[in-house]
Formats: sequence, C-alpha cells, structure tokens
Amino acid sequence: MARHAIPVALALLLGACASAPRYDAVHAPQAALALRQVQSRTFESPDPRLVLKAALATLQDEGFVIREANAELGLVTAVLERHSTNQGLRLFKWATIISTYGVAALLPWQDSSVSAVEANVNVTAEGERTRVRISLQSKVMDKRGGVRSVEPVTDATTYQRLFASLDKGLYLQKEGL
Repeated sequence: MARHAIPVALALLLGACASAPRYDAVHAPQAALALRQVQSRTFESPDPRLVLKAALATLQDEGFVIREANAELGLVTAVLERHSTNQGLRLFKWATIISTYGVAALLPWQDSSVSAVEANVNVTAEGERTRVRISLQSKVMDKRGGVRSVEPVTDATTYQRLFASLDKGLYLQKEGL
C-alpha cells in the first residue's frame, strides 16, 4: 500500500505545479476584430431583402447548399461538402492485405473523409446601406460522420472572392437579370 502512495503523491504534487494555458486577453479581441473586418462588407443598397437574395444566389453559384434562410433575421446558413478518398492509402491498403495474406483486411482503415465548408451570412440594414457578414468554417469528418477537425476560415482572399461575387450578384439583382 505504501508502495503506491508515493507515486500517487508525487503525481498530485507535479500536477499542482502545472500551469494552465495562458489566455492572451490583449491579442484575442484584436484577432477577432481583424477577422470580423475581413468577413464584413457594406453595400450601397437600402434594401436588405435584395442583398439577401443576392447572397443566396452567390452561395448557390459557388456550390453551397442552402440549409436555412430567414429573411426576417437576415440570416442564411449553407454548406459546401466535398468527398475525398486517398488513392495512395488505398494502394497501400491493398499491398498490405496481399503481403499479409489477408490479415490486414481485418484492420480498420480510414481511407475517405468528408470536408465541408459551412457558411453563415448575416445581412443587416444600416440606413441607406446594408452590411453583410459572411463567416466560413472548415470541418473535416471521417466516413462515419465523426468530426476530425473544425476551424474558422481566416483567408482574406477567400472572403474577397465571395464579396466580389456577391457584388456582381447584387448588380444582377438590381438590374433584374
């Protein structure tokens, strides 16, 4: 019994000395503010419904599937899914199965995944202008639907391209084309 007490006491003592990850209260809000600026754009249109329709059309043109749209709240939720298989892993799997006389076939293999980009669009009227915020989130799931990773899309070029498409779509909506 005393033999186990010393390692347990040592583990508790060392665990008490461990420090928690430090939250950087100064830089975290600045990073969030910078991302919000990249994700937002103001359009010279007093009609938020027109901008919302243009946003819906833009997302559909980009291959997104609209999951939810609420004109009253000015909110659109959409997803773009891609299924991928790793050809190199597939070849390795078959080579391993052959070289082990089929025993490797009993092992679980993760050879495919689903990656999705989820888009949330918020359209807000601001007097004679309309503000749009598009936030994108990248999610990778295994073939069973388990989430491997989730992270926000922070690439400014991606948002610039989306807003350029939205600007064109807004022009087409205004012209009735």
